[in-house]
Amino acid sequence: MKKRIGLMVVLIVLVVLWIQPLNVGATEIAVPSGSSAREIATNLKENRIVRNVDEFLFVLRLSGKGKKLQAGNYRLYRYKNPLYVIDELSRSRPLDIQITIPEGLTISETIEILTARGIGDQKRIAVLCRDAEFIAAQGFGAKTLEGFLFPDTYAFNEEQSDTAILMMFIRNFRKQQAALDISNDSLMFVITLASLVEKEAKLAEERPMIARVFINRLKADRPLESCATVLYAMKATDYEKYRDKQRLTENDLRFVSPYNTYLNTGLPPNPICSPGASSIQAVMMPSNDNYMYFVARGDGGHHFSVTYRQHLAAKEKYRVKK
Repeated sequence: MKKRIGLMVVLIVLVVLWIQPLNVGATEIAVPSGSSAREIATNLKENRIVRNVDEFLFVLRLSGKGKKLQAGNYRLYRYKNPLYVIDELSRSRPLDIQITIPEGLTISETIEILTARGIGDQKRIAVLCRDAEFIAAQGFGAKTLEGFLFPDTYAFNEEQSDTAILMMFIRNFRKQQAALDISNDSLMFVITLASLVEKEAKLAEERPMIARVFINRLKADRPLESCATVLYAMKATDYEKYRDKQRLTENDLRFVSPYNTYLNTGLPPNPICSPGASSIQAVMMPSNDNYMYFVARGDGGHHFSVTYRQHLAAKEKYRVKK
């Protein structure tokens, strides 16, 4: 009889612990915007919040809250009942600050948006974005994180460390890299070229054409002659002095910098901004044209030319129109 009672007590304790386990430490995790249920479950398993991905997904289906999970930042106890985790993830997060980072921003511009909303320390994030040890630990073969702060909508909170903030960008970038099927071997080439496309293109349908022009010029070992790289070079040298500069003079095109693609052949040393998915896709699937030049028409679009003679005529035509 005593053995039976003892066994029942053990079973009751086990059931209670499964329903509401003891608190075995807490972990901060971020659920990026747009994460699927399986991606969230995998994130929870990797951070030891839940024991099993499939178990969590099964309980999630039974709970009927599959579409109610919220992006955001959470402090969750490890190895808890999935129902507890689902309840936490399906609550609104009033302390989270939703911030949208547009396509085509530099590190400095991205940091300004974050710190204007009270997220992170401007100087510390800037240093981390250029910290060789930190960058190497993330597996990037680059000297800075320029180009890798993926444009998207994020949920931050004021208590996050600067490292945690950057890790949200990096995890999202790696997710996008996998979705776009970009190999690590071609990563720097693709993102750097996509950053030029992002800054030059105003119309979505022109992105593959602009990408093709740059690729054709690279193959011909001719300077890319991207005005966007000159602007980046000037701002990288003295951001405060050139931050509002938009138009270039003929003298500006002679600005000495490895980023100036009028003076140097090949790609610049690293991306000049963080490109969006459409610019990256344009580089991976450029048009089949044999264009070598493009010039702004003044209406947001560009005129594309094959020969230099055609290009000169187009420049004269649209210079008159302006």
